Amino acid sequence: MAEEKPYSFNHFSTTEGEIRLGDVMKNNTKMSVMIRRIFPSSFQRSQYIGMPMTGKMDGAIINSAPSTYQILCGEKPVDGVAFVAYAENGDMILGAPQGRIRIFAQDIDLIASGNGTSTGWINIQSNSTIQMNSPNINLEAADALGFACERDLNLNVPGRFKVSCGSMKVVEGPDVSPATSPFGSGANTVLQQLDGLMKLIKSIT
Repeated sequence: MAEEKPYSFNHFSTTEGEIRLGDVMKNNTKMSVMIRRIFPSSFQRSQYIGMPMTGKMDGAIINSAPSTYQILCGEKPVDGVAFVAYAENGDMILGAPQGRIRIFAQDIDLIASGNGTSTGWINIQSNSTIQMNSPNINLEAADALGFACERDLNLNVPGRFKVSCGSMKVVEGPDVSPATSPFGSGANTVLQQLDGLMKLIKSIT
């Protein structure tokens, strides 16, 4: 990449801040406009708003806030909408590796409108605990609904427990040892016994 040159560089500044036009950064990116705080500052990272006009970030807006970044809006929403963040193409990333992300509202919708096969997924992953509390929880699947765990699955109902299905099979295999039960245990076949053994080995390794 050729070295950028500030052909029409100009700036307006005081001891507290400045506006720089056409400046070239240390990474050889030219900024059309940059608003930056100068002094006093006790932060290691700069406090600025930049508009790159070259490089892979051409057309972007970069905001750097070493303290808190706030957006206050919604005093008079338009058609009920107070804030919009829209990505025409590509991903939208929201990260807080050293903190917590909170979303609160009267109602919350999570909608994935992909093609129904390779896209349209909603993935939730946790390495500790996922908790859900609600007066009513409804789960509905058009094709299949599965529950799987490596150890225990508890269903506690103080009231009525109802199962409605076309056919039902209960597979019981508490003994997965090939030494004490080489041909299967309970209603398990040999293949089911081997599958249970592999799950046991995977859970303890």
